[in-house]
Amino acid sequence: MRTYKEIIGGTIEDAEKRFPWLKKATFSDATINITAFLLTWDGGTWKGGTWEGGIWDGGTWKGGTWEGGIWKDGTWEGGIWDGGTWKGGTWENGIWKGGTWEGGIWDGGTWKGGTWEYGIWKDGTWEDGTWEYGIWEDGTWEYGIWEDGTWEYGIWEDGTWKKGLMWDNLSQEHLEVMRKNGKFKKIGDEK
Repeated sequence: MRTYKEIIGGTIEDAEKRFPWLKKATFSDATINITAFLLTWDGGTWKGGTWEGGIWDGGTWKGGTWEGGIWKDGTWEGGIWDGGTWKGGTWENGIWKGGTWEGGIWDGGTWKGGTWEYGIWKDGTWEDGTWEYGIWEDGTWEYGIWEDGTWEYGIWEDGTWKKGLMWDNLSQEHLEVMRKNGKFKKIGDEK
């Protein structure tokens, strides 16, 4: 079932003609804007179907498949990002509660769990999960497992660091580090 609260720039027929994938989706109280080239989702609840591109600017995602676009704000509660993974686009804010991240840019919000395979983390809060590889530019790491990757800057509170590179301001280079007795140490200086 599809219910629209508001369509900016046209009618239901206009929206579903320009974005035919809406006809196959399940959602309620949708507020969408179709005045630009891309569809913008401004509010409502997406319950199922395939999102085939556009801008997500608010609302709740409860299920379905994400196949690209820009996530600006909202709450992710479940579903599939292109077969269980996020494969591109930009996450600018919101809450990620589970799934697999496979590339793209994270630029704010809260990661509550799941697997990060690779990508660029610009800022935000990591609460728990497994980081397999990627570049961490800034933000707060509260807990989780860091398998490998490059840490540029940020706050590390707790968790398991297995291996990776960390920026060192004194030497102005990336150093391979390990974590021992709660402290980060350059490999070779473990004492």
